[in-house]
Amino acid sequence: KKSRSVHRELTISYDTYTILHVVVVAQTTNNMPSTISTFPTEIQKLILPHLDWQTLINLRASNLYYRDVITNGTCHSIWKSHHDDRWPNGKRRYTRCWSHIEAWSRLRGWKTHPAQLMMDNGDGGNGGGNGSNGNSNYYEEFMRRCRLDHTVLTRLMELDVEQSQSNEVWYTLMSDGEDIIDCLKTILSRKKSSLHVVAAKVLNGISRCVAYQEWKFLHDPVVLPQTRIEDGAIAIEKFYEKHDTILTAKCIHSWEAYVLHELEQFADIVKKRLDNTRSCCDVLPEDSIHGYPILEVIEVMKYLFRVPGPLDDDPSVPYFSGNVGDYYNHTNSLIRDCLVRKTGIPITLAVIYAAIVRRVCGVQMDIIGLPGHIVVGVPPNGGDDTSRVFVDPFHEGRILNLADCQAIVERYNMTYTDDMVRPISNERVWERMVRNLIHSHSMQALADDNDNNGRYGSESSTQHEWKIAIPLRFLLSDYAPRITNFRELVAAPGWCPQFF
Repeated sequence: KKSRSVHRELTISYDTYTILHVVVVAQTTNNMPSTISTFPTEIQKLILPHLDWQTLINLRASNLYYRDVITNGTCHSIWKSHHDDRWPNGKRRYTRCWSHIEAWSRLRGWKTHPAQLMMDNGDGGNGGGNGSNGNSNYYEEFMRRCRLDHTVLTRLMELDVEQSQSNEVWYTLMSDGEDIIDCLKTILSRKKSSLHVVAAKVLNGISRCVAYQEWKFLHDPVVLPQTRIEDGAIAIEKFYEKHDTILTAKCIHSWEAYVLHELEQFADIVKKRLDNTRSCCDVLPEDSIHGYPILEVIEVMKYLFRVPGPLDDDPSVPYFSGNVGDYYNHTNSLIRDCLVRKTGIPITLAVIYAAIVRRVCGVQMDIIGLPGHIVVGVPPNGGDDTSRVFVDPFHEGRILNLADCQAIVERYNMTYTDDMVRPISNERVWERMVRNLIHSHSMQALADDNDNNGRYGSESSTQHEWKIAIPLRFLLSDYAPRITNFRELVAAPGWCPQFF
């Protein structure tokens, strides 16, 4: 009783160790044994978070009382903390709707990852779970992940990287997916050995499979109407993420966070410039969601999409421009690379342009697929195309009218029709980006063949990079092979170990 009283009085003003000291002194004074099991429950709850996971497991094995305490909801937050510390890359992803991807995957027989699913159900990913959900037993999940980690090294040694069909070891590694990323990163961070090449192949394969899973999710008929134009472009970019990038990142597919952050930054630049050019007496239009008229926004967007000159008022601001000199480089079709290098081809720059405008004023620009060229258009009022405003992000954000679009079509010796300025769907935009990538890689393959098996040398990382065009074909809706389950996917050309 005395120790409980002292604990209640000192909890507010003293830290845990001071409280424990007072309790031990009080127990000793009363000739009480000062073992942890004799401490009040409140004190024990303060002690357990300071124990490492190995000690907690040993303590659990000591008696039935701790076996119950350590595995029930009382220690939910403790095991969650140990879980997140031990597997930081497998606990979360930079995706907007991961819980929906999990549900979609389960319905179609794809591999799901209990750790992430448990976080969504139990605490929403914010550490607020209380263990009340039956699916949120982090102790069971922690032990499952430990047992799984112990099998990875053995499977890597057994993996035959030359076998494609019926490669059960490869299938189990791909199926475990994100659950073994941290273990693979640990192996790759050690001194180089013969297993490094195998572990890198497995990590690259997992990254590609997860990207494909998200791509299929974005094309679900229920999800597709809710997608943003940049979502599919980011999913395509994830196909190119390799093990060296994952090793230095906090989680798999961290490129998405970079893309979204850059788009927000550019939107802030446009907003500030709009605010600077607007008088304090200006009345904001009622039809503008964020207070910026769309015509003003696209006029200011010229500030970002142009070739900078020597007299620019702010040389620190990066500018986007079309990559005319290296047009068929495949990186021009990847949104992250375009944001890094500030150059690209028309369709990628159009996606970036539309994503920034939506963040500035809430207007979703139309993607217009002219023959041989891509522009963006302001949504028409009342279906009248004659007064529509179009923008060409590839050519310094130049503002166009309908006659200008007709002139672009005529340059390709084609007859203009009204359907050519109709907006194309997100799905068609993304597939067009994939086809551009496949075409670029095909040209690279021809260059390698014509230059004595690769002009870059046998040690270059760019040699044979065109092989990614084979799995990219699976992203096309009209590609003949249909994958019905995960096992068929990981045995298909472009997905088996020989292609990594």
